[in-house]
Amino acid sequence: MSQLYAKLFGSCYNPATMESSGQNRRQFWIGIGVSALSIVLILLLIDPKEIWVTLQQADVSYIGWSAVGILIFMMIRAVRWRYMLANEISWAQLFHIQNIGYMFNMVLPFRLGDVARAVLVGNVPPITLARGLSTMVVERILDMMFIVALLPFTLAEVISLPDWMQEGARASGIVAVAAIGVLIIAANQRKLATRWGTAVLNRISFLDTEQWIGRMNELLDGLDSLTRLKDSLVLVFLSIFVWIPILFAYRWGIQAVGGNVSLLAASFVVCAAALSIAIPSSPGQIGVFHIGVTAAMLALGQSDGTAAGFAVVYHALNLIGMIILGLIGLTSIGATFSSVVENTQRFMRRRQLSDAPEKSVKSEEEVVKSDK
Repeated sequence: MSQLYAKLFGSCYNPATMESSGQNRRQFWIGIGVSALSIVLILLLIDPKEIWVTLQQADVSYIGWSAVGILIFMMIRAVRWRYMLANEISWAQLFHIQNIGYMFNMVLPFRLGDVARAVLVGNVPPITLARGLSTMVVERILDMMFIVALLPFTLAEVISLPDWMQEGARASGIVAVAAIGVLIIAANQRKLATRWGTAVLNRISFLDTEQWIGRMNELLDGLDSLTRLKDSLVLVFLSIFVWIPILFAYRWGIQAVGGNVSLLAASFVVCAAALSIAIPSSPGQIGVFHIGVTAAMLALGQSDGTAAGFAVVYHALNLIGMIILGLIGLTSIGATFSSVVENTQRFMRRRQLSDAPEKSVKSEEEVVKSDK
């Protein structure tokens, strides 16, 4: 594992990517620092003995039901991903590739799993790597919009929340719905979206307009299903339906540690968890997940031990589950952990070189001269 981390940081010591390697190191250590600080804060606010007592009394049957909810969640995500790829690849292949990506996100930095599964699915004809990447981005957008749109409806369960926070959450929900509308319009009016995008980007001097327009078009490629009314409705339905098992998984997990909350209250914890893991952290979102979930549970009036205990139990369950599913996925597609990392790194280096062609050419020329 240490050798794999060295590869991630070093980019094989290619001079063309050394600047990116330095940024990766800084990002990694910032994430580690945030995770460590989050854990320290939890231990300062909550007596570790209370957490330990809660864990000892946890109901295994409810934990089992929570695991079932996570599994169904992953299965439905594969259905949605397959639909986004026009059903041109089998569900079983996508399920295993998806699980490999989630495992990588749990154990490796930089959300490498998202890129890994795009690379893996790009090697399955007729899917291309570009289509795989675009669906990764679209998935993230749809999931975050669902969470932001759901959050305002869950606030009624919170015992004490300042008015400005409630108003801010409601406003964010409106923005999320509006953003979905903008994406649908952009997907259906590509020329208009390109023209407006170019006009805006040309006014921002430090951005490469051509490069960002290319990325926008990659994103819109993944939204091709939104250009047809029937497909749009199906995708929106799947994007809502996919989260239902997780809402129940959270509720069952909370009940496992002695908590008693409604499904809507569990939804509030889901929203808090989803927003917290957007913060830079160590691999597996250790610390930031725990503090986000603990804070949400305390806001719902749960005891200290129950709040932190649930965060520990659910994170451990999710981590173990993703690793098991990922290892099964590797076996099913005939790949190894290291080979997937190497292929993903190879793609990332090519991408870095293509993003900075002039610097790359100059660096390669310097390498040639030094060799001579």
